[in-house]
Amino acid sequence: MDVQKKLARLAEIDGFLGAALFSAEGRLLAKCEPFDLDLKLIASLANSALINAQKTSIDMGLGRCQFTYIHAEKALILARCLNEGKNPLRAEPGKCHIHLVLLVDKPDSLGIARLELNEVIESLADDFRLPETSSPPLRRPPQPPPARKAIRPLAAPVPQNNLREVAESLDNNDIDAMFDGLLQPADRL
Repeated sequence: MDVQKKLARLAEIDGFLGAALFSAEGRLLAKCEPFDLDLKLIASLANSALINAQKTSIDMGLGRCQFTYIHAEKALILARCLNEGKNPLRAEPGKCHIHLVLLVDKPDSLGIARLELNEVIESLADDFRLPETSSPPLRRPPQPPPARKAIRPLAAPVPQNNLREVAESLDNNDIDAMFDGLLQPADRL
């Protein structure tokens, strides 16, 4: 495992300030810091931002966030996740899950920095892939489906502020019945 050599490749980027590699749980695995700055603190905060972005993107229903970018006054901070597993927050047996943080001080270097970051993290995957386990993964017991909400009949026109509540309480049968009543032939009215 020659992690330092692989990280040193990032030092060739114009404006390079430092790089740090983290586990999925946020443990510092390696760093490359040619300058006198508190890379461990900066990179761990950037790693936390990446983890929060991952949680937020999942909560939004948009899937896992794989890359975050912070453009600050004094530096560009790029954070990249490589996760071969399905668990967005933990490494899985036989899979690699690492985070790589890169700091550069030249905005013009963003494109090449992102390309190099992707190539270096891919090259590190074999070095940090967890060994397979012989026992099958633990599975959660099946959960019962959530209970359906009771449907309330509509007695009078609904005020505008209650429309969300009404929309949530209606199912397809209720909607069909309401429209059937509205679509009566004109001679019956």
